[in-house]
Amino acid sequence: MKAATDNDNWRVKYFDNLARLEKEQQQFRASEVSLKRLVGRLCTAALGQSPKLDDQLKKLQTSIRRDASAEELEKFTPALSEAIQTLDQPVSSAPILTAPSTASPSHVASSPSPSPSPSPSLQSHESLRPILAAIVAELRRDEHLESKLDALDSQLDDLAGHRLTEVLSTVAELVSQRIVRIERAKQEVEVLLAHMVGKLDEIGRFVAEQNRSQTESQASSETLNVQLAGEMKAMGESVEAAKDLLQIRLQVRSRLDSIDQHLQQFRQRETTLAREMQARNEQMGSRIAELESEAARLQNQLKDEQRLSNVDALTGIPNRLAYEKRMDDEMKRWKRFKQPTCVAVWDIDRFKSINDTYGHRAGDRVLSAVAKHLSTRVRATDFIARYGGEEFVMLFPGTALTDAVHVIDELRELIGKIGFHFRGTPVSVTISVGVTALLPDDSAGAAFDRADKALYRAKQDGRNRCVSG
Repeated sequence: MKAATDNDNWRVKYFDNLARLEKEQQQFRASEVSLKRLVGRLCTAALGQSPKLDDQLKKLQTSIRRDASAEELEKFTPALSEAIQTLDQPVSSAPILTAPSTASPSHVASSPSPSPSPSPSLQSHESLRPILAAIVAELRRDEHLESKLDALDSQLDDLAGHRLTEVLSTVAELVSQRIVRIERAKQEVEVLLAHMVGKLDEIGRFVAEQNRSQTESQASSETLNVQLAGEMKAMGESVEAAKDLLQIRLQVRSRLDSIDQHLQQFRQRETTLAREMQARNEQMGSRIAELESEAARLQNQLKDEQRLSNVDALTGIPNRLAYEKRMDDEMKRWKRFKQPTCVAVWDIDRFKSINDTYGHRAGDRVLSAVAKHLSTRVRATDFIARYGGEEFVMLFPGTALTDAVHVIDELRELIGKIGFHFRGTPVSVTISVGVTALLPDDSAGAAFDRADKALYRAKQDGRNRCVSG
């Protein structure tokens, strides 16, 4: 019975591992889809630079829409890089001739020449910047690209002139590398899934063999019992029919020899079965150890992917996805226990001005510093996440609205005292907040909207303040 129970436990255990593997495969797919969607948006934003580049971008968009493989997308890299590099080459504008080719030099000289094609406008560069930033954030999930992304990040502050083509070329190369690595990871998971399915089949065969061995052992014991009972009965009958002591002795010895032979045959069968079971157990132990190692490695990889999928790449605090999961849990807890819970939306004041004046790297440092101060000065039960852009969201479980406002004002004043310096110039950074308490029959979206409207009023009232709603 114990062996059957252990086998059932192993079966359950490895079905759980299969489920985790399938979940990781889904996460790889989601990451790939997100990356391809961002590339599609980047292609749309980059259209209009040159006919040659537009042709390559449209082909790339078409391939992305039909979910092309990494190998197919990789083929676009040389042509796309060449098209991007041609943007840096000066366009030779030949003069327009108003006479046949035999015209005199004076005719040629007097002919007007067309003005060179205008370079991409600063406005178009600005429209590319958030898309490129989003792609960089997505690429940071791959630790192998970290050093290259740090260098690329510093280039996003200046997309004018030849810098744009250099950035686009680098992004195209890194995206291609990331997609190829995701495809390889997916294939690895698929191979491991198939491997584990095969191992589960092997475990099933092992269980069947164990059951067969147990059945054979039971049948052997029953056979021995029947044989012993028959010999004992025959011995009794022989003794009763014997006419003298010598005949009795011969009959008894004959039956004892027979019993001994049956016992030897039984022991031989049991020994053979025991050896077979031991060999199968050792083989299965080896297979299980192998699966344990593979499952442990994959679980660690899955944990890393799950952690990265819930962490904002720039600030290191939870992201919007993590907030939505936590908010769902807090809503369920609030509806069950009815303890006061507050939602606060934070927004850095005049953040665009910081980016425009000092560059996006300076803006990133502001975001990181604000996130650090907010996350290290809240209770363990509270929750802080970057919602998007310069906006953060906080949850205060078990906190009344007045208490939440008090805590927020302390944090807000602390942010205002951070000493930021950019290019030797001190810069004041403040933050506005809207906060609300959960209401009966509330939803996560409704609560966030109220806090967001309160934040809007805080901005209208002069910024650097907290407004409840």
